[in-house]
This record gives sequence, C-alpha cells and structure tokens, in this order.
Amino acid sequence: MRTPTRIVVLIGAEQVPHRYVARTLAQLDNVSIVVARQPRRRLMERLIRAAKRPWVTVPRKLLQLALRLTGESARRQADLARVLGDPKIPPSVRVYKTAGVNSHETQSLLRKLAPDILCVYGTLIASHATLSIAPLALNLHTGMSPRYRGADCEFWPLHQGELDWIGATVHRCTSYVDGGAIYRTEAAMLEPDDGLGAVFGRCVVTGSRLYRTVVQDLVSMQEVETLPQVLSDGREYKSAMRGWLAEIRVMRSINRGSIRDYVKQNRAKAYQRPAACRMDFPEAERQALNTATGRYSNGEER
Repeated sequence: MRTPTRIVVLIGAEQVPHRYVARTLAQLDNVSIVVARQPRRRLMERLIRAAKRPWVTVPRKLLQLALRLTGESARRQADLARVLGDPKIPPSVRVYKTAGVNSHETQSLLRKLAPDILCVYGTLIASHATLSIAPLALNLHTGMSPRYRGADCEFWPLHQGELDWIGATVHRCTSYVDGGAIYRTEAAMLEPDDGLGAVFGRCVVTGSRLYRTVVQDLVSMQEVETLPQVLSDGREYKSAMRGWLAEIRVMRSINRGSIRDYVKQNRAKAYQRPAACRMDFPEAERQALNTATGRYSNGEER
C-alpha cells in the first residue's frame, strides 16, 4: 500500500487571499498548513531603510494615504471580500504558526512535517535551504508568467491594456522570483462590475483551483507536463513601480469601462479558450501545455 502523500501549505500571512488558497488546498488529503508571518522590522530599521530611498518611500506612503482618504482602499477591500468571502480553515486541518519563511523555526518545523509536496503562497522569497526540505516545492503566482512576473500582476495587465493576460500560474518554486518551470496557467474570469480588488480576487480563485488540480494530478501519479519559464518573453514588475501615474491610469481605465467592455466583447473566448492558445509558445510547447491542461488546441475538452 502506497504511503499517503504529505502536503504542507506554506503561507506568509492569514489575510483573506492566503486563507482562501489554504482552504482550497486543504480539501486534499493529508494536508498541514504553516503560517510563517514575517516579523515586523524595528522602527529604527524601517527609518534607515526608508532614508536610503526617500524618492521611493515618500511617494508610496503618500499614495497609500490618498487611497485611504478617498475611500479607494476600502472599496478594493470590499470588492475582494465580495469575491473571496471570509474563508475558514477546516478545524480538522493542522495549522502551525512560525515567524519568517526562512527562519530556523520554520525550517525545523518543515523537517518535522517532512512534506512530499510543499505548496507556497504569499510569502517573501523562500530560500533554497527552505525549499530543499521538500522533494518538490510549488508556488502560486497571481499573474500569467512569464509575461507578467513579480508584484501586482493583476494590476499591470490593466495598465497595459492586456486584460486577457489577467490570471494565475502554478510553477515550481525556486529562490528566483517566479522563475520555476510552469505546470499550468489560466486566465481569470472577470465580471463587468469588477474593480481592482475583485480582479485580484478572481486571480486568487482561478489560481487556487488550478493549484489544487496540479497537486491532485501529482498525488495521483499522473504525468504533468511542464514548460520552462523563458524570462525574455515577459517582464518582472516590482512593487516600487506602482506609483501615482500608474494608479491614476488604471483607475481611469476602469471608470471608463475597460473591464466591462472586455467582458462584453471577449467573454466567450476568454472563458472557453485555454491560456495555452493565447501564449506565444512554439507549436510543440503549446501542444505540451494543452496536454497538461487537458484540452485540444481548439479549446475543446479531451
């Protein structure tokens, strides 16, 4: 009799998106959850860090203040809650809490849990020492790699007017930002009245379902094709790049109906056509990804 596969979900916080992903993966068998919160830096450390790059820190803090004062932050949180609800971890699932994804405490716990598959979401960059504890480490990225990598990858396709690149990617987790081989990628299903918070929520919903499917396939010993991340095919976005001008541009675009028009004009193909058909892969690689997603090249189910 085969030993049950041990799955450990490693998340970096207990916010709504983290709990949603963890709850979805907890529907699988033999799952434990580790919440590795990043310790808050001391005040002096934060001041020194801010002083090194005031041209980045000051505008960002002012932007955050403006979003709060105008009620935009609250609207985004309400939008997110509308999509994700208030997910609860099942009481039957073991939950452990540690400080820091790469801390000695976290690594010791992971060695004790001895996962066969480590499922990472919403942490700082995990080190090789942390990831190598498990034979296989995966990550959920709420963006469509390799075109959109890094931070805020539900935001930048709106900024660039590429709404069909809003989605999620499950890939092998490495110590490089969104750098591991791709298992699956899928576009998010937007709704006409979605704002920024809801768009992110749609990526989390799509990605959580995709994550669970990939892990299920791996546990059941099904062959899962992967594709290398060709980093030259996309761009890595950093959180510091999301400034005033970018925010204003995206908010204006949404207010003018960019999401509504996109859903109206592209709903059928956005819902039915697999991500592999929209990605600029060579034919052989596209066929491999279609095999992994269980669809033919024309989008029909196998």
